[in-house]
Amino acid sequence: MPKPHAATLKPTPHRKTRFALALDTDGVAQLSVLAAHVGQAEFYTAAVEFLASLIDADVSVAFLYSVNQRPRYLAVKAEAALRRGARDAAYLDGPYVLDPVYQMFQRGQADGAYPMASYLPGDFYDSEFYRCFFRNTHLVDTVDVLWRIDEGSAIAFCLGREEGTPPFGDADVALVQHILPLLFALMKRHHQLAAPPKPDEADRLVHRKVQATMTNFGASLLTKREREVVFYMLSGYSSEQTAERLHSAEGTVRNQRKSIHRKLETGSQAELFSLFIQCIPFADPDSGADPLVRCQGPSPRGSD
Repeated sequence: MPKPHAATLKPTPHRKTRFALALDTDGVAQLSVLAAHVGQAEFYTAAVEFLASLIDADVSVAFLYSVNQRPRYLAVKAEAALRRGARDAAYLDGPYVLDPVYQMFQRGQADGAYPMASYLPGDFYDSEFYRCFFRNTHLVDTVDVLWRIDEGSAIAFCLGREEGTPPFGDADVALVQHILPLLFALMKRHHQLAAPPKPDEADRLVHRKVQATMTNFGASLLTKREREVVFYMLSGYSSEQTAERLHSAEGTVRNQRKSIHRKLETGSQAELFSLFIQCIPFADPDSGADPLVRCQGPSPRGSD
């Protein structure tokens, strides 16, 4: 068979160069462990170990978020924090609702990896949530991963570096983002195979009380718009950011902040935060009653 003339030969299409995921031997081994635990109880323990090793994170935590109950810890890798006596109970009793990552979940944020600088409110480091909770983690930077199981629940990973270590760089974030399709595929398969966590009535009740407090805190004294401003104040949003979210003027928000402190007789963010936290146990999820009224009135035991 005669060979075609050189002029008729079609050039071989150039093959696209593929980016290679840089995993050392230990990284490949931990990825294999993660894959081997799909559908098993230890899956998220393996996941936090893998993600921590991927970008040299000091802390790696997996949460289950739900619209019906408070967050649940699935796995924790935080040796230094645990040695320092870190505890999660106070966080889970209500302040979790002020956590910026949890708020991303509530807003319907898309699946992805988010560096801390991309989502923090402008006054976060002046907020009482930071002073009372986040500062105690000793974290200087985080990369947070969010993956939605369904409309009402999601998995969140917090990957953090502690004081004395450098913050994450662009390459670290890019590496996490690059691994996400594989990680999410494993997580999807895991949730197809594993039995879903059983609902916890205690977690449901706490969450309902927290939601009722967020909705009705100060309702006997504050306007609806002032109660909305309270939420942004507690979450660490500046007056400018609050005005943008509420489609209002910054000057109006500043005046509303002053009005809130005057009506609630609080002199600082710390006092406002403390009052909010104190009201959570007194909230009635089945009514629109202001928990502040019950909190400042006779104790439940004394009224029996």
